[in-house]
Amino acid sequence: MRVLGVNGWPGASHDGAACLVADGEVIALAEEERFTRNKHAYGEAPLNAAAYCLAEGGLTLDDIDVVAHGWDLPTLFKDRDLDWFADDAAALEHLLPRALFPRTRDPRLTFVDHHIAHAASAYHLSGRDHGAILVLDGQGENESTTLAVGIEGEIKILRAYTPGWSLGYFYAAVCEYAGLGADAAGKMMGLASYGTPQDVTFGGAFGFTDEDFTVGVVPPGLRSTGSTDEETATIRCWLEHLEKTLPDAPNHSVRRFDPRAGRYTRVTDRDPYEYRDVAATAQAALERAVMGLVRGLLRDTGETTLLIAGGVGFNATLNGKLMRMPEVHDLFVQPLAGDQGVSLGAAVWVAAQEGDRIRPMQGSVAWGPQWSPDEIRRVLDASGTAYTEPADIAVATAEILAAGGVSGWFQGRAEGGPRALGNRSMVAVPNPRTTRDWVNVRIKHREAWRPFAPSMQEEAAEALIGTATPLPYMIVTTPVTEAGAEAMPAVVHSDRTTRPQTVSASVDPLYHRLIGEVGKHTGTAAVLNTSFNGRDEPVVCSPGDALATFHRLPMDALALGPFLVRRPVGDPADGGA
Repeated sequence: MRVLGVNGWPGASHDGAACLVADGEVIALAEEERFTRNKHAYGEAPLNAAAYCLAEGGLTLDDIDVVAHGWDLPTLFKDRDLDWFADDAAALEHLLPRALFPRTRDPRLTFVDHHIAHAASAYHLSGRDHGAILVLDGQGENESTTLAVGIEGEIKILRAYTPGWSLGYFYAAVCEYAGLGADAAGKMMGLASYGTPQDVTFGGAFGFTDEDFTVGVVPPGLRSTGSTDEETATIRCWLEHLEKTLPDAPNHSVRRFDPRAGRYTRVTDRDPYEYRDVAATAQAALERAVMGLVRGLLRDTGETTLLIAGGVGFNATLNGKLMRMPEVHDLFVQPLAGDQGVSLGAAVWVAAQEGDRIRPMQGSVAWGPQWSPDEIRRVLDASGTAYTEPADIAVATAEILAAGGVSGWFQGRAEGGPRALGNRSMVAVPNPRTTRDWVNVRIKHREAWRPFAPSMQEEAAEALIGTATPLPYMIVTTPVTEAGAEAMPAVVHSDRTTRPQTVSASVDPLYHRLIGEVGKHTGTAAVLNTSFNGRDEPVVCSPGDALATFHRLPMDALALGPFLVRRPVGDPADGGA
């Protein structure tokens, strides 16, 4: 089977992506935002992403057996009395027009239930034969939380919660209340550790038991009219309740044009940091609800393996708590937990249904575009950028980092998902602590309290974070050891945890070697690793993206494939790090 999995729909979607699965193996995956440079690709069909996946596989749409979409859109539209297409041919033409995807025949078009696609992305790619599955997000077609079990290659749904009781929408509402914006869950997770939880029921809005939760401020049967989801209505219910019960008024914001940034930016009445206790309370409420669900799910299924997907799965602090629950012996969180991951999940679900054996993930999500050294050299020459070609790019970059510099690291295939994992990264030595402030404020132009994460050689993990368990996806927080806190203070958060990536020499030998070369200078085989992008921008994808970002931000160097670009002394972008 050759399956092209997709997420995204013209004018009505976010996180558009495409994935090519051939004979059960992931060949390519990319997100539309990486090509259009519009973060989250709101309302964009995955045209560039699909074209890339086909090109990477040396295929055209004629060679594809099934196009699998990660939403059951016909059911979604018909349930809400919205117009849908007369047949699949018309729907496929709307999604992947012949003008861009010439073909002599149409592949089969399959629409996969959204939470089934999420569940499949976790179960079929985890490498586990069986496990309890928990899907948590804003919502799918008609559910916001799904509890399931995967066994003998099949996924069985046990129960689900309606959109009105969405934990994702609750968290988004608190983000909005704090002035961060409804789509800033990652920011609020970082802010939460600075605060002290208060009333986790939020004035009686939540009811908690050991194995369940209830929501009292949103009708469980809430249904919007003229819309494909309940996001706006659910968040409105929560905001009205929060305004009545919280001591601080909502942190109102407006969008104003920033001439320095050259675009509209969010401006709030107050510093969102003042809402750290509210953030801590929301995080604690989320953790209590989800940990209860997990206890009940594991009891009902008899499983000790837990598989997580859905946008709430990006909450690394929550994942760390789940990993340390005594009932959980084995945890796998799909690193493409958000809606970009349903392109992957829809594809592997269809392939598995057709009898293909799915090859599990091997510690990497680097399925995106790559450029050869000759192609990169042509980009550099055309730009007029001065560069050198060191004998060993890892050694040369490590020397810059050891001297206190910050470098872009652009190597191999682009990763999917929001975490840079050593292919499209910005790296520095994680000591001293002030490096965090420098990268946050001077380079990435974001809030000073935002945390960073380390990449470490997996051999060093036990000394730094107290566990040898592989954590390759930077999606789970762990406590740090005394030695870790001393060696890498710039990536240790205020609650004495970090969100590590353990790097294997077999999975990413070049990045592993870079970290080792840094360790020769510093004594610690770890680097501060953050995504290679500016504020409110997608992670860089192409050499041109990398050069543009490097020239705009005050980084010291850029390792672009085997080539090294240095910031000239006196350059206007030189921050003096």
